[in-house]
Amino acid sequence: MPVTYRPARAEEIAQAEELVVRSINDLTERHGFGPMASLRPPQFQLFSLSDDPDGLWVAEDAGQLLGFAFSWVCGDLWFLAELFVSRGNQGRGIGNELLKRTLQHAQKTRATNKALITFTFNTVSQCAACPFRTQPRTCKVLRRLMFKH
Repeated sequence: MPVTYRPARAEEIAQAEELVVRSINDLTERHGFGPMASLRPPQFQLFSLSDDPDGLWVAEDAGQLLGFAFSWVCGDLWFLAELFVSRGNQGRGIGNELLKRTLQHAQKTRATNKALITFTFNTVSQCAACPFRTQPRTCKVLRRLMFKH
């Protein structure tokens, strides 16, 4: 069956976060760092889904979760919080399709600054972001917003 892309539902966020943790640990283990991520309650993801569901997307095939993307917007800042595809499904364009949908979220909200945070050794993630004008300077904007009192 073809891959289906659709908005995420609340009842599948926990499963999506399991995919995120598996993907992070797979990546860090392949680079010799060992597992770094652990499963936590998806409170922020669920809040974001109820507040602004346009930023949470899943990719599935025959009911199997293949990928998950989560972006959120605050003012003019769009932030890609999570974009992960299960290891056996990488290289099929799933991540790019999920990224396109989250970037539509940025366009819809008229966000002028785009940001993401990724491991420095994750060159695939860094290269995927380049065409979409996510630049290191946006990290400074995010830090300013997060730590502004």
